[in-house]
Amino acid sequence: MEKYDLAVIGGGPAGYVPAIRAAKYGKKVIVIEEDEIGGTCLNYGCIPTKTLIASTSLLRHAAAAKRFGLEGNLTFSWEHLARRKNRVVSRLRKGIELHFRNMGITLLREHGIIKERDLVVAGGEEINTSNIILAPGSLPFMPGQLGIEGTLNSTDVLDWTELPESLIIVGGGVIGCEFASIFAALGVSVTIVEVLPDILPGIDADVTEVIRKSLTRNRIKILTGNGAESVDIADNSASVMLSDSTELSADSLLVAIGRKPRISDLGLEDSGVEFTKNGITADEYQMTNLPGVYTSGDVTGKWQLAHAGSAQALVAVNHMFADGKRTINPDMMSGCIFTSPEIATVGPGEDEWKQRGIAVHCEYSRYIANGKAVGMNETEGFIKLIARDSDNVVVGVQIVGADASSLVGEAVIAVNAGVRAEQIGEMIHPHPTLSELFMEAGEAFGAGSIHG
Repeated sequence: MEKYDLAVIGGGPAGYVPAIRAAKYGKKVIVIEEDEIGGTCLNYGCIPTKTLIASTSLLRHAAAAKRFGLEGNLTFSWEHLARRKNRVVSRLRKGIELHFRNMGITLLREHGIIKERDLVVAGGEEINTSNIILAPGSLPFMPGQLGIEGTLNSTDVLDWTELPESLIIVGGGVIGCEFASIFAALGVSVTIVEVLPDILPGIDADVTEVIRKSLTRNRIKILTGNGAESVDIADNSASVMLSDSTELSADSLLVAIGRKPRISDLGLEDSGVEFTKNGITADEYQMTNLPGVYTSGDVTGKWQLAHAGSAQALVAVNHMFADGKRTINPDMMSGCIFTSPEIATVGPGEDEWKQRGIAVHCEYSRYIANGKAVGMNETEGFIKLIARDSDNVVVGVQIVGADASSLVGEAVIAVNAGVRAEQIGEMIHPHPTLSELFMEAGEAFGAGSIHG
């Protein structure tokens, strides 16, 4: 019987990335994926939504053409937007498949189950392997009354053939706010319902406030501190009763309150892999309680981020086939939220550091004081550097504003390298660029920023 060095269950970023790395080490690898390669991120999440956001961003800029001294406007076709989204997804998916073929990685389109620490079963076929990575991903969380027939999840709305006139989104987190930004830009009347006191939990309040104002300005209604007590779905209509007895109605209802680890039907109980309802248990090297069996991605219950899942998987492969020294520091994890404007973060925010009892100091640089931002008509937002009081080392960065998802790269380096805040101010940044926002915020820790 053919034996592999590594068998991966799941073909998302936490599955195909380690497969490629292991193949580069010269190992014999098989990836078992019952759906499309690329997982939720490529097929139903990150890539299709960001492709739509690229279109709606252009639409927003066109609406402000007069401010640029231009005339004219753009119109859109949802059919054409959806077609472009599908082309982008297909192109990237085919790229991964071609990479697999070129590297000799076997792709088996079946449902995989772990039987023993060195045995996987898929489609009736037994696969012997020296190592296993469990990366089955996650599923939309649709609890109780929200899981009735007719409610939609994030995958469902990406398959719409036509847009509704109105939409209720239950959940004001990352998924809910991103979809609200997309559909509001396309003329859909959107209402966000969030049970917590504010949208985007985990993001500092001053950053959230910028997004709340922007969403409201774009005619998105936000109801916080109220949960959905009951829902009713009829033909072409949805109604939601909130905990304060407020009744809402719309054409469609999107439930976007998060995702849950996909731990069922994976063979965990029979194989002896330890797990909880929050995900599969693993050590700092991503190894489970079974030697040679590792896990990565959403199923671990730590971060629901594609890049985090890939990083976890690379830690696992490093432990299998290299020096085994690679680990992940949770306090250096980065993330982006593609609202309008964008949010990007590295490390814990100011609020969390204070909750931990660690004294920090924050300084800001605002887009409105940046020449490039003014020329771009993107004056909303700021960069916030969070430095530890004891040594002024930057331990967190939160950005809200144009191109935050690209600007955050500098913040990633600063936090990981342990750079002192004033050092960033002393680094000569090119002018005129948005990157000067970092320099200005760094200067504020020293003699003071020049432009504010």
